[in-house]
Amino acid sequence: MMKGFFNLKQGVSQSKVELEAVDELYAAIYQEDIQLAVFFCSVDYDLPTLEIALREKFAGIKLIGCTTAGELTAEGMLEGTLSGFSINSDQFIADHDVFDMETIESEASAEKLFNLQQRVGTQAGDDFQPLSWVLINSIDSKVERVLGVVDRRFNSMPVVGGSPGGGDYFAPTYVYANGCFQANSAIVSYIATSLPFEIFKIDDFDELPRRVVLTEVDTARRIVTEIDGLPAVEGYFEAFGVPAKQGTLGADFYASHPLAAKVAGDLYVRAIVPPVGHKGGVESDGLQFFCAIEEGMVLSTVKTKGSLANFKDKFSRLQATNGQANLVLACDCIYRKFDYRMQDVTAEITNVMIDNNVQGFHGYGEQLGVMSVNQTFTGVYFGTKDGADERA
Repeated sequence: MMKGFFNLKQGVSQSKVELEAVDELYAAIYQEDIQLAVFFCSVDYDLPTLEIALREKFAGIKLIGCTTAGELTAEGMLEGTLSGFSINSDQFIADHDVFDMETIESEASAEKLFNLQQRVGTQAGDDFQPLSWVLINSIDSKVERVLGVVDRRFNSMPVVGGSPGGGDYFAPTYVYANGCFQANSAIVSYIATSLPFEIFKIDDFDELPRRVVLTEVDTARRIVTEIDGLPAVEGYFEAFGVPAKQGTLGADFYASHPLAAKVAGDLYVRAIVPPVGHKGGVESDGLQFFCAIEEGMVLSTVKTKGSLANFKDKFSRLQATNGQANLVLACDCIYRKFDYRMQDVTAEITNVMIDNNVQGFHGYGEQLGVMSVNQTFTGVYFGTKDGADERA
């Protein structure tokens, strides 16, 4: 095979039968000498049955994946499917390990991260650059701990990723590695590539004048019980000028009325968890957040704006700098999916994703560097050497 190749195979099965779906995915993405194989699956599947089928069909392949709140596939944004991809390339090397969230800060975990870095680094050429892609199955304070450990051990190299989803109804979530679905775990992938790449985020907010202070917080559980000295729900409604008796809380309201932390001039949304499923917030007592919060934290009220133009513009700029996309590994917040529906731009957003080989999922949190964020599209854009801007 000629030098300088990048073979991406993508597939998706809409079959509701687990064994049939796995067979169809395998037929679509199997190839020789796979460097990276990833799948994304709906929680509507029977996961124990799916687990066995994946383990048997992909025996000998280092397959990783996660559950979703929607799949970003070669056919666009879908739900209720099994999708994935594989890469065979002499311009791309990847490996991974899985970590228990409870012991991520241990010396044993540090040694695993070091060994992971060595396994990939010793194979990489002089023109290869590293990055890390993470799948972190948690919405509690451990997410930031994982990001901090990875940042320290990998010397602040680029990190991007997301937290798995459990459908629109916030069911339990899982990552998959070593042949089984796992809760309370994180998958850390170490990638080295000679392709141009760029870590990026897309969000669609305008800051409003009103700011609020979180005056009473259960940091460990990420529950706010007071905002500006008022009961949390009342303070939240008041911040957006909505009479408490007229407001109706829920995912759609949270998606259209975000609160955001402002860091170095950039807005990072702190989204609120709907009170449903095992992750449910406790609105009678307070508001539960997906991301880390602290007592005394100042948050800005923000409003969402049109997603489509911003989405198209970002991908145009990525392509101008890095060349045509070989692959975009992405995590898109479930609340953005709701926004696409409300703005009636789902089909147009899907077309941009298809044109740029986007593979990923809708989830419950996005990671960028050491930051955990919400209502954001995060990803890594792998471009084309010959097409990259000379300034890159």
